[in-house]
Amino acid sequence: MKKVAYIAGGILIGFVLSTSAGAFADSVKSLVGKKVSGEYTVIVDGQKLADKGAIIDGKANVPVRGISEALGADIKVSGKTITVTTASTEGTDQASAGTVNSGTDYDGKSREYLIEQQTFYSKTLLEPNKAGRAEIVAEIEQAKKSGNTEYASKKEAQLKEYDDRIATYEYELAKIEAALAALK
Repeated sequence: MKKVAYIAGGILIGFVLSTSAGAFADSVKSLVGKKVSGEYTVIVDGQKLADKGAIIDGKANVPVRGISEALGADIKVSGKTITVTTASTEGTDQASAGTVNSGTDYDGKSREYLIEQQTFYSKTLLEPNKAGRAEIVAEIEQAKKSGNTEYASKKEAQLKEYDDRIATYEYELAKIEAALAALK
Protein backbone atom coordinates (compact mmCIF):
# COMPACT_ATOMS: atom_id res chain seq x y z
CA MET A 1 0.00 0.00 0.00
CA LYS A 2 2.91 2.30 0.80
CA LYS A 3 4.37 1.71 -2.67
CA VAL A 4 1.11 2.77 -4.27
CA ALA A 5 1.09 5.97 -2.22
CA TYR A 6 4.67 6.73 -3.25
CA ILE A 7 3.94 6.02 -6.90
CA ALA A 8 0.75 8.09 -6.81
CA GLY A 9 2.59 10.88 -5.02
CA GLY A 10 5.42 10.77 -7.53
CA ILE A 11 3.01 10.87 -10.44
CA LEU A 12 1.07 13.74 -8.88
CA ILE A 13 4.19 15.75 -8.13
CA GLY A 14 5.65 14.96 -11.55
CA PHE A 15 2.45 16.04 -13.25
CA VAL A 16 2.24 19.26 -11.24
CA LEU A 17 5.87 20.12 -11.90
CA SER A 18 5.86 19.14 -15.57
CA THR A 19 2.67 20.99 -16.44
CA SER A 20 3.43 24.07 -14.42
CA ALA A 21 7.21 24.41 -14.69
CA GLY A 22 7.20 26.02 -18.14
CA ALA A 23 4.25 28.21 -17.40
CA PHE A 24 5.63 29.15 -13.99
CA ALA A 25 8.55 31.15 -15.36
CA ASP A 26 6.23 33.15 -17.61
CA SER A 27 3.52 33.56 -14.99
CA VAL A 28 5.61 34.77 -12.04
CA LYS A 29 5.58 38.37 -13.26
CA SER A 30 1.99 38.03 -14.40
CA LEU A 31 0.76 37.12 -10.87
CA VAL A 32 1.38 40.65 -9.67
CA GLY A 33 -1.96 42.41 -9.44
CA LYS A 34 -4.01 39.23 -9.98
CA LYS A 35 -7.16 38.55 -7.97
CA VAL A 36 -6.67 36.22 -5.01
CA SER A 37 -10.05 34.59 -4.36
CA GLY A 38 -9.06 33.19 -1.01
CA GLU A 39 -6.72 31.22 1.16
CA TYR A 40 -7.56 27.56 1.69
CA THR A 41 -6.52 24.78 4.01
CA VAL A 42 -4.74 21.93 2.23
CA ILE A 43 -5.34 18.36 3.45
CA VAL A 44 -3.23 15.48 2.13
CA ASP A 45 -4.25 11.93 3.10
CA GLY A 46 -6.24 13.31 6.03
CA GLN A 47 -3.38 15.47 7.31
CA LYS A 48 -3.81 19.23 7.41
CA LEU A 49 -0.75 21.04 6.09
CA ALA A 50 0.76 24.02 7.88
CA ASP A 51 1.01 25.92 4.58
CA LYS A 52 -2.13 27.29 2.94
CA GLY A 53 -3.18 27.06 -0.69
CA ALA A 54 -4.71 29.91 -2.66
CA ILE A 55 -6.95 30.47 -5.63
CA ILE A 56 -5.41 33.08 -7.89
CA ASP A 57 -7.46 34.06 -10.94
CA GLY A 58 -9.40 30.82 -10.71
CA LYS A 59 -6.32 28.57 -10.52
CA ALA A 60 -5.41 26.50 -7.48
CA ASN A 61 -1.94 27.17 -6.10
CA VAL A 62 -0.80 24.62 -3.53
CA PRO A 63 2.40 24.29 -1.46
CA VAL A 64 4.33 21.65 -3.36
CA ARG A 65 6.89 21.22 -0.58
CA GLY A 66 4.19 20.53 2.01
CA ILE A 67 2.41 18.09 -0.27
CA SER A 68 5.61 16.27 -1.15
CA GLU A 69 6.63 15.94 2.50
CA ALA A 70 3.16 14.65 3.43
CA LEU A 71 3.53 12.02 0.69
CA GLY A 72 7.04 11.12 1.81
CA ALA A 73 8.86 12.80 -1.07
CA ASP A 74 11.72 15.27 -0.84
CA ILE A 75 12.20 18.45 -2.86
CA LYS A 76 15.60 20.03 -3.39
CA VAL A 77 16.30 23.20 -5.31
CA SER A 78 19.73 23.58 -6.83
CA GLY A 79 20.30 26.45 -9.21
CA LYS A 80 17.40 26.41 -11.66
CA THR A 81 16.62 22.73 -11.05
CA ILE A 82 13.95 21.37 -8.72
CA THR A 83 14.48 17.71 -7.85
CA VAL A 84 11.70 15.57 -6.37
CA THR A 85 12.64 12.20 -4.88
CA THR A 86 10.63 9.66 -2.94
CA ALA A 87 12.12 7.90 0.06
CA SER A 88 12.18 4.13 -0.16
CA THR A 89 13.02 1.99 2.84
CA GLU A 90 12.76 -1.31 0.99
CA GLY A 91 15.77 -3.46 1.64
CA THR A 92 17.09 -1.16 4.37
CA ASP A 93 16.88 -1.25 8.12
CA GLN A 94 14.27 1.33 9.13
CA ALA A 95 16.17 2.34 12.25
CA SER A 96 19.26 3.11 10.20
CA ALA A 97 17.13 4.97 7.65
CA GLY A 98 15.88 7.22 10.47
CA THR A 99 12.23 6.54 9.78
CA VAL A 100 9.43 5.18 11.91
CA ASN A 101 7.45 1.95 11.73
CA SER A 102 4.83 2.39 14.45
CA GLY A 103 1.77 0.96 12.75
CA THR A 104 0.27 4.47 12.31
CA ASP A 105 -0.19 6.96 9.49
CA TYR A 106 3.32 8.19 10.27
CA ASP A 107 5.22 5.10 9.10
CA GLY A 108 8.20 6.04 6.97
CA LYS A 109 8.34 9.61 8.27
CA SER A 110 11.54 11.13 9.57
CA ARG A 111 12.12 12.43 13.09
CA GLU A 112 12.29 15.99 11.74
CA TYR A 113 8.93 15.62 10.02
CA LEU A 114 7.35 14.14 13.15
CA ILE A 115 8.68 16.95 15.33
CA GLU A 116 7.38 19.51 12.83
CA GLN A 117 3.94 17.85 12.88
CA GLN A 118 4.01 17.63 16.68
CA THR A 119 4.72 21.36 16.93
CA PHE A 120 2.03 22.14 14.35
CA TYR A 121 -0.66 20.13 16.14
CA SER A 122 0.23 21.34 19.63
CA LYS A 123 1.00 25.02 18.95
CA THR A 124 -0.99 25.91 15.85
CA LEU A 125 -4.09 23.78 16.34
CA LEU A 126 -4.46 22.55 19.91
CA GLU A 127 -3.45 25.63 21.95
CA PRO A 128 -5.73 28.12 20.12
CA ASN A 129 -8.67 25.72 20.29
CA LYS A 130 -8.16 25.14 24.01
CA ALA A 131 -8.01 28.91 24.54
CA GLY A 132 -11.17 29.38 22.48
CA ARG A 133 -12.88 26.63 24.45
CA ALA A 134 -11.99 28.35 27.73
CA GLU A 135 -13.52 31.59 26.44
CA ILE A 136 -16.73 29.79 25.49
CA VAL A 137 -16.92 28.12 28.91
CA ALA A 138 -16.57 31.54 30.57
CA GLU A 139 -19.30 32.97 28.33
CA ILE A 140 -21.62 30.06 29.17
CA GLU A 141 -21.08 30.54 32.89
CA GLN A 142 -21.73 34.28 32.57
CA ALA A 143 -24.88 33.70 30.52
CA LYS A 144 -26.21 31.17 33.06
CA LYS A 145 -25.54 33.59 35.92
CA SER A 146 -27.45 36.32 34.12
CA GLY A 147 -30.33 33.94 33.29
CA ASN A 148 -29.78 34.03 29.52
CA THR A 149 -30.30 30.30 28.90
CA GLU A 150 -30.93 30.73 25.16
CA TYR A 151 -27.51 32.32 24.66
CA ALA A 152 -25.94 29.67 26.91
CA SER A 153 -27.41 26.83 24.83
CA LYS A 154 -26.08 28.40 21.61
CA LYS A 155 -22.65 28.64 23.18
CA GLU A 156 -22.87 25.02 24.35
CA ALA A 157 -23.22 23.98 20.69
CA GLN A 158 -20.01 25.92 19.97
CA LEU A 159 -18.40 24.23 22.95
CA LYS A 160 -19.17 20.83 21.45
CA GLU A 161 -17.47 21.89 18.20
CA TYR A 162 -14.38 22.92 20.16
CA ASP A 163 -14.44 19.62 22.08
CA ASP A 164 -14.66 17.62 18.85
CA ARG A 165 -11.74 19.50 17.28
CA ILE A 166 -9.63 19.21 20.42
CA ALA A 167 -10.29 15.46 20.61
CA THR A 168 -9.26 15.05 16.96
CA TYR A 169 -6.06 17.06 17.44
CA GLU A 170 -5.17 15.23 20.67
CA TYR A 171 -5.70 11.87 18.93
CA GLU A 172 -3.42 12.91 16.06
CA LEU A 173 -0.85 14.25 18.52
CA ALA A 174 -0.89 10.94 20.41
CA LYS A 175 -0.17 9.08 17.15
CA ILE A 176 2.72 11.44 16.41
CA GLU A 177 4.13 10.98 19.91
CA ALA A 178 3.84 7.18 19.54
CA ALA A 179 5.71 7.38 16.25
CA LEU A 180 8.43 9.50 17.89
CA ALA A 181 8.68 7.00 20.75
CA ALA A 182 9.09 4.19 18.21
CA LEU A 183 12.16 5.96 16.82
CA LYS A 184 13.98 5.91 20.18
